[in-house]
Amino acid sequence: MLEGLCLTCEKGYRQVELESNNALLVKLILSGKLIDSPLMEIRVIHTLLKRN
Repeated sequence: MLEGLCLTCEKGYRQVELESNNALLVKLILSGKLIDSPLMEIRVIHTLLKRN
């Protein structure tokens, strides 16, 4: 998921639709509660999703 988000940012896309079969990852990302997560990938994903 992280690689896909990085690629879309590099290409200049501002809105994308993501699909994942990892329910826990989706829940963690959507909750917004793990912004200070020690898991670097989740922090980077939060940062990418918050860009305007």
